[in-house]
Amino acid sequence: MKDAYKPLVGIGAVVVGVVALVAASTLFRPKEVIPWRTDFAAAQNEAAQSGKPVFAYFTAEWCGPCQNLRRTTWASDRVETALRNYVPVRIDIDRNPDLFKRYGLTPSNLDGGIPAFRVIDPKGGELRKEITGYMGPDDFLKWLNG
Repeated sequence: MKDAYKPLVGIGAVVVGVVALVAASTLFRPKEVIPWRTDFAAAQNEAAQSGKPVFAYFTAEWCGPCQNLRRTTWASDRVETALRNYVPVRIDIDRNPDLFKRYGLTPSNLDGGIPAFRVIDPKGGELRKEITGYMGPDDFLKWLNG
């Protein structure tokens, strides 16, 4: 091999290593286990029929803390078990701004911070004080059961 090609081989090896690392981290990343609904009206109907409250999670694709929830809290079997007592619905605030204005913007969340969590009855009444921000599985369960 000519000396002129040696740097290219080194760069190629680094690129292959980075691609392999990204692929491995994607394959072994914990997967969400929450059976999210995405239609709020259908979730309310299901809640009315089942007698369970609605757990509303306000999120967006661009929200960094929301993406962290996917890998931690929403990948926890303990959280999934606890949310079986609710009808969990994920509401993208960019696709559903009216729902966010109605349920996500509250006196304690006037700035519209996300992720935001609400527990509401099938008719839309608040059952648990709304909270915002990233929570790991333990903190989330403490809030949910509090």
